[in-house]
Amino acid sequence: MADETTFEDVLNSFHTHLQERKPLPSGLDYAFFESALAYYELEINSLDYIEDEQKFKSKLDRNVIYALGMLMYVQYLTRELSRIEKLNGFHGKDIQMTGSDESKRTTKADLELEIERCDRLMHKLKTHNFE
Repeated sequence: MADETTFEDVLNSFHTHLQERKPLPSGLDYAFFESALAYYELEINSLDYIEDEQKFKSKLDRNVIYALGMLMYVQYLTRELSRIEKLNGFHGKDIQMTGSDESKRTTKADLELEIERCDRLMHKLKTHNFE
């Protein structure tokens, strides 16, 4: 077992949430990761990520890896909702196809659910001080 957590470990967590028929564009996984890492470090604490080596200085807890994967998934869903909202229906003389309305609704509901789950998880990961 490795002494450090790598980008690949977090990426594997992200892919457990994702069901894509085709691979994501090159570099998009890493962009989602950077956004998730920035959000986590803003809300909780620094994770000491070494960009050149694509690994963290220490072994992260599973719950942190899971949180980063979920945050990446929220980034993916946000992008997917934006893509779906930009789709236009097909309007012809005898036919009209606007099947994207249900896709928008479903993707938006998924996004809202994942944001809520992430918020609850981030709240659990924070250190609470009561005096």
